[in-house]
Amino acid sequence: MAVTSNETDFPADLRTLVLSPADYLAGGTKTLRFHLTNSDPQTALYVKLSGTADWLSLAPQETALAPGEKQAIAVTVRVDAARTQLQAGGPPAAPITLLSQRLGGAGSSPLPTMSAMVYVRLPVAICPSCERTLDADLSDGASIPAFCPFCFERLRPCPICSTPNTWRAQQCIADSSHIVRGNADWPVLGGDSGHTGSRDLNSLGLTTVREGANVALTRRWSYPSVPPSRAENVLFWSAPAAAYGMVAAAAATAEGDAHIYAFQSDTGAPLWDPYPLADPVYPERGGVTIHEGQLYAATVEGLLICADALRGTRLWERTLEGKVYGAPVASTPEGPLLVPLVTPNGGGLAQIGLAQGTGVSLTPLEGPVMTAPAYADGRVLVHDDSGVLSCLALETGQLLWRANGLGQFQAAPLVYEGKVYSATNTGKVFAHELQTGKELWQVEVTSAVLAGTPACDGSLLYLPGEDGIHLVSAALGRAVRRYPTRRPVRSSPVVLAGALLFGVTDGDVYGAAPGRTMERLYETGTIGSQIIAAPALADGAVFLTSTNGVLYSLSLG
Repeated sequence: MAVTSNETDFPADLRTLVLSPADYLAGGTKTLRFHLTNSDPQTALYVKLSGTADWLSLAPQETALAPGEKQAIAVTVRVDAARTQLQAGGPPAAPITLLSQRLGGAGSSPLPTMSAMVYVRLPVAICPSCERTLDADLSDGASIPAFCPFCFERLRPCPICSTPNTWRAQQCIADSSHIVRGNADWPVLGGDSGHTGSRDLNSLGLTTVREGANVALTRRWSYPSVPPSRAENVLFWSAPAAAYGMVAAAAATAEGDAHIYAFQSDTGAPLWDPYPLADPVYPERGGVTIHEGQLYAATVEGLLICADALRGTRLWERTLEGKVYGAPVASTPEGPLLVPLVTPNGGGLAQIGLAQGTGVSLTPLEGPVMTAPAYADGRVLVHDDSGVLSCLALETGQLLWRANGLGQFQAAPLVYEGKVYSATNTGKVFAHELQTGKELWQVEVTSAVLAGTPACDGSLLYLPGEDGIHLVSAALGRAVRRYPTRRPVRSSPVVLAGALLFGVTDGDVYGAAPGRTMERLYETGTIGSQIIAAPALADGAVFLTSTNGVLYSLSLG
């Protein structure tokens, strides 16, 4: 028998029953109730109930409801047995499975069997990190604490069963079918290690944006709330990264006072005190990277730091032999971390182990590496200013292939579906095969500089240039369209389900739906401000920085 899940036909009036603290302390037995309702006026509803915990019993265990009929379900909790099981390491919640089927009139076939869950929670929350009991009263709909008082792990309740989960969790630890956090992260420059810069609507949890339509931007929050009026207070921001419901970026004053800042993505509330840096992260091409619960940043003078992303505490630091202008990139969950370098003899790529920053290997390259590397399928792609695109083996740094004579770069390599795209200062774009390095095409789309890392949605490349945004067929290398701008575009664009978003050095944000004209979507309102650093797209918002000293969170709608 096929069983499916249908949230719109949920037959119970409650999803979670919570035992009160008084009843939990008193012991004995306690009866909780919820109701089943058949809201369909045409069909009968048959429901079978079962519980997996031996401290629960149900009455009735099956019922048939006529159209419009309601049935009370009694859930008896043997509190002493529940407490014993909890002390032995059992979960503080137990599911009740509801298998339901709608039955039509005579001669009609039964509809598919549906499955749903109601949870019974004890008034105890357990930290998923340190497994200690939290001092929280979960009765009467009270929420779990924001963080564990013992290990300071940030906690997020499951929206279905209320089980505490870490901020990193995407599925509930009590039931993997429960989605705790469904939105895609943007943990690095360009959103992923290939710098593709694109997302679909579902990955951002956007249900109010129509496919193919332009988006609207409204200010959700900003830090600081208004641009500083004094020049010495202006912050020069790096590219932001967003993950786990947080957004982080590095910033420095004109005098070099540098920190990393982290905020809750929905409210803008600071997550931790600013993390001090010895010198700034480069504001145009530099950025922070969030990976496996850790945050990485490399300063211009080569100090690489690793901090706990959700606590803001130092894990390790390492000084590299060279300057860093591009963002570090994490390769696989196990590492290594990829850091571009400018050295006295040219440039190079450092590959650094994630555990305490050990196991550093350096691959020297002919020219300075001014932009972030890219990673895909065991291969690292690097632009250096001798005009070379190099493909290196992960971990060993062995040269697998190289493409010469491309020109200098202000853009990082972009990797999408087995192809590597390189945008150059001469206005040319090159496409190479990832595995072999074979040139697939090249096209001169403009005589102006292509000044930022492009985006790709599989069909089109979106190239930021000094004269606007250029659209090029990713497969054929054919120029398709140009969106001219009055001022240069140096920030990377982002693509949301075919809709283009990009910041311009006039300080404003523009967009264009597929096949439509460009529109101004948001004005920062500061004369002389520019948007240069790459934005991040996560949690229903675009996060971007301006030279007016402000980090903006703009809601997508």
